[in-house]
Amino acid sequence: MTLPNALTSARALLVIPLIGLIALGDVSAALIVFAIAAATDALDGPLARRRGGTTALGAALDPLADKVLVVGTLLALALREIAPAWAVLLILGRELVAVEVRARSPHVLGAGVDGKAKTVLQVAAVLALLAGAAWPSAGLGPAANALLAVAAALTVLSGVRLVLRARQTTAHPA
Repeated sequence: MTLPNALTSARALLVIPLIGLIALGDVSAALIVFAIAAATDALDGPLARRRGGTTALGAALDPLADKVLVVGTLLALALREIAPAWAVLLILGRELVAVEVRARSPHVLGAGVDGKAKTVLQVAAVLALLAGAAWPSAGLGPAANALLAVAAALTVLSGVRLVLRARQTTAHPA
């Protein structure tokens, strides 16, 4: 396994201790673990490209690892009533639809700009939610919830655009 693929795999696997830490109420430690996991997303792709080692496995694992990390953490936060369930369910629903659409498409449907932006917003929202829960006196809760709402809206929008792109490529193959 290449180093970039190992980083990607680690990102997905870090959701396990993250969920445990959130369940135990140690959101400060969860914040640190999530930040480390999210940082691997900024490292794996550029590292693979610099080494000339981009792989089909890495291309498939990277978005899956992002989804596992973000959605797994959000579900744990919703169960602790730190994140609003409606936003988490919207994000989960879109991500499930995206996996299905990509699996059924005869063409590779890479992430568009809106898909990449939604991932960045989702990560920022999770970091804000964790920080707000770790330091409640800082008053970050309303801003974190607003950021999550914007992330959820962009998530749905990018999902709609993905479905439309998939239909377009199926109707007009390249």
